[in-house]
Amino acid sequence: MEQFNISHYIAALAIIFGLFFLLLTVLQKKKNSFLAQQLTQTTILLETTRKKLDTLQEKHNQILEFQNSLNVAELTTKFQKPRLDAQTTDKDIFVQGKYSNIQSLTEQGMSADQIASTLAISTHEAQQLVNLAKLAKSNITQNVP
Repeated sequence: MEQFNISHYIAALAIIFGLFFLLLTVLQKKKNSFLAQQLTQTTILLETTRKKLDTLQEKHNQILEFQNSLNVAELTTKFQKPRLDAQTTDKDIFVQGKYSNIQSLTEQGMSADQIASTLAISTHEAQQLVNLAKLAKSNITQNVP
């Protein structure tokens, strides 16, 4: 009978170990299933974030492209302004000769830069003409009795 009891104990021990390993296996599968679910959610989140990043990079590139275009346009306008100003001035100035009106332009209070823009000449040339006009005016007023 002792052998029977020992074999029962061994069988019971084997069943207990079997159930313990079965329980460990079930718990490990549950853990693996949970980790697989987390991995899937993280992958979906990563893909969504990657799409948002691509969209933001595209918008950033468009903004940079627009800013560069704006800078080029501003620079072009800055260089073309004197030429455009010269084209839009009254034609009467050029009919009489562009240098003959320096006196009247200075009397109107125009600066050398404005005269240069109006007559489409350099600022240095305009400054010289303004100085000459002032000299001529002072000579005329000194010679008047």
